[in-house]
Amino acid sequence: MTLWALLCGGVVVAVHAATGAIPGRLGSYRSGIITLVGFVLAAAYSARKRTMWLSESLRWLATRLPASIARRLIRIDHLKTWGTMHITIGVIAMLPFWWHVDAGRATPLERALACTVVTVVLSGLFGAAIHDLLPHSRRMGPKSQAFLVDVEVSYHQLYVEAEESILGHSEDLVRAYLKYVRPLLNGSQPPAQLIWATLRGIDPALRACQAARLAVAPAGGDGPLYNELLGIAERKVRLEQNEFNSRLSTAWLRFHIALVVIMGVEIAFHVSGVLYFVGFK
Repeated sequence: MTLWALLCGGVVVAVHAATGAIPGRLGSYRSGIITLVGFVLAAAYSARKRTMWLSESLRWLATRLPASIARRLIRIDHLKTWGTMHITIGVIAMLPFWWHVDAGRATPLERALACTVVTVVLSGLFGAAIHDLLPHSRRMGPKSQAFLVDVEVSYHQLYVEAEESILGHSEDLVRAYLKYVRPLLNGSQPPAQLIWATLRGIDPALRACQAARLAVAPAGGDGPLYNELLGIAERKVRLEQNEFNSRLSTAWLRFHIALVVIMGVEIAFHVSGVLYFVGFK
């Protein structure tokens, strides 16, 4: 997704550089209308995710088309395909938007709108990067337990499992557990370390449990059990990264939607102001 978005951005830059005369020919109105249509088409992805109306409409249309065309139309109606179209249209719409900006002198409100549009696109690119990076990191997690409602319960289950495992064993094991393993079960990994592990696609448990892994000797003759306790700590760290990744993805989506809403309000003010003060000249 990220590479495709960057490729589309490169095409926009190249076409804009080769079409210096287009803004003057199109004018502000036509370039603005094309840009607005592009934004509306890009927003259709959000509607497809939240309602089945678009999907049902496409399937209704497919029943009235030849079988070969109907199959292709139904194949297109996948969220992955809609997501790719959302990114493609959103980035390509920057070309008529660029022409629109070049067509006339910008007012302070129009400059604010331009900044918002650019921020929306950049946040979308960040979301595409999250989409590309998180699936790999989640595959390292324990049975994809990345659901926020279950995270606290899972933490407690791992803690109880570890505490019950040391009952009736040597003092050396208990001391090693209290010193190296329990802090991992009760504590939290730094967010910077978790996001770095996500960006690099590595297992954060390897670094977080490194000191505990080197402490097998203090566990005495209960080394195999200590290794089991260490495995529990590693599962906790991976679950913690899954929780962090889920919260990151959710927070990004809310931020992106908030920016889109702000952009929509600014566009409404911009269009209504132009129509009121300038008209259709």
